[in-house]
Amino acid sequence: MSHLRLHKTVRLIVLMSLLLFMFVPSAMAFEGRGDDNITIEAGEVVEDDLYVAANNFVLDGTIKGDLVVAAAEIVINGTIEGDLLAGGQFVEINGIVTDDARIGATAIDLGEGAEIGGDLIAAGYSLHGKSGSLVSNDLVFAGFQALLGGDVNEDVWIGVNSLQVNGRIAGNMTAEVGGEDSAPPVNPYQFTPGAPSMPVVPSGLTVDDAAKIGGDFTYRSPQSFDIPSGAVEGDVDFTREAVSVDVDGQPSAANSIWRHVRRFITLVLIGTLLIWQAPNFVTSLSEQLREKPVPSLGWGALVYFGVPVIIVVLIVAAILLALLLGALQFGNLSSAVIFILLAAVLAFMVAFVLVLLYLTKIIVGYFVGQQILQRVSPTLADTPYWSLLLGLLLVVIVIAIPWLGGLVNWIIAIMGVGALWLLWRSGKVPAEKIA
Repeated sequence: MSHLRLHKTVRLIVLMSLLLFMFVPSAMAFEGRGDDNITIEAGEVVEDDLYVAANNFVLDGTIKGDLVVAAAEIVINGTIEGDLLAGGQFVEINGIVTDDARIGATAIDLGEGAEIGGDLIAAGYSLHGKSGSLVSNDLVFAGFQALLGGDVNEDVWIGVNSLQVNGRIAGNMTAEVGGEDSAPPVNPYQFTPGAPSMPVVPSGLTVDDAAKIGGDFTYRSPQSFDIPSGAVEGDVDFTREAVSVDVDGQPSAANSIWRHVRRFITLVLIGTLLIWQAPNFVTSLSEQLREKPVPSLGWGALVYFGVPVIIVVLIVAAILLALLLGALQFGNLSSAVIFILLAAVLAFMVAFVLVLLYLTKIIVGYFVGQQILQRVSPTLADTPYWSLLLGLLLVVIVIAIPWLGGLVNWIIAIMGVGALWLLWRSGKVPAEKIA
């Protein structure tokens, strides 16, 4: 996932949070449950709205109202006669949601018997709508990959790196997808124990011969893709992602070079300031990469793709708390709680993007420069600024290489985040003295 696509995903998550605030009812009657494992057995009926916080949640029975649930694993086999608001690692729907579903999860599966009576608005790493599943109204999804094998009775808006359409879409479809070579070589979750299973979706856009799009199909991508004749009843509109070009229609070399020079200067300035003020912090992160490269990659992937899910869970938690305070008649306190928590979530989102854009490159660049200078010139390696300059220069040069640069940039982001996470988990974050 490129940083540009991450920004688009973040914007969609903000939109999802606003939709949550707009449509969650201010009902006074509800039931709350919290435990490690919670199951609503077949034949059991919950007469009111149900709010759940658990590790594993299974619904085999019926909920007469809405279901708001935050859990690692969520399985819906029964019936929800209201809305579903779910946040977790894995969400699987095999039953019926009468109204809308709003979901944030690493992996989202719509089983063969899944039926959503309203809209599906979701964000995460993977969405898999299996053959036989049904979304009665609109489908909106932002993430890394999507396999649409079921039916959607109205419009689809989707922004992913990898998209495959096998099913039927009755309305218009708008998609933003990556190129054929834009995906990482492996699923990063294979390094994470207990990660949910996900389909393998080819990079870019794939439209199966059996797919049917009843309206217009509009998509934006770095390249065009073959669409089977007869798959789209309306018009097909392709827009190539805009790039800076010269008079011959080729990317402007001067603009490209200057863009990478600006990136190098920015990273050097930020990295120099960071080493000046917090040298032990930078060297500790470099040690994490040297000692634990594979764990850094695995945990980094979990954090990289899990943060959007965490954000949705935090939003759901804020809504639950605000509704509880409202039910207890705390007046304006519920509104204040939503405002404060939403502001905190937005601040966290901004900080995470800045870490991806700058800190991860500084961490990996310093590590690379340090490893080279220790072998070539140990004297220079004793001065951290030389390691930073050499490493960032190499990082920016490699990132500038077509196709390979995007892959390296993605790996740098994941490994940098992973090193930061491992250092924090170790509890050995150095206390720096500000100069």
